[in-house]
Amino acid sequence: MSVMKVGIFWMAVLTQQARGAQPFLKPKTVATAEDLTKVNVTNTFMETKLGPFDTEAEACDYCSTSYTKQGDAPAGPIAPKCVCMAYPDAGKFMMFCATPPSAAGYVADKKGCTCKYKDMENMGKTTCKAIEA
Repeated sequence: MSVMKVGIFWMAVLTQQARGAQPFLKPKTVATAEDLTKVNVTNTFMETKLGPFDTEAEACDYCSTSYTKQGDAPAGPIAPKCVCMAYPDAGKFMMFCATPPSAAGYVADKKGCTCKYKDMENMGKTTCKAIEA
């Protein structure tokens, strides 16, 4: 069989397959302008808490090594420049790590603090400085 005949045979097969697929490629209905303006939105509040920790310093230390800040390549870190903070919750402390400045206001409203690592004024310990609202 010549190369030309083989080429023509395969062109015929592929053309027939493409024709058979056409009904599946065409939409069954056409969207109207009304359909395109409909929006289905569910308002949900989602919150993730990390903790509790016994002290502010423990929450801060965990934050500095957290997946959000350190991560594992190639998926992480999520936000390596996030600012670590802690806030009290039911007698314990929660970790909070965020990059937007507005996050400090959120933590300040909860009477939280900004983490300070290797605080030389406190013998190199991790401390947490209260955020002034």
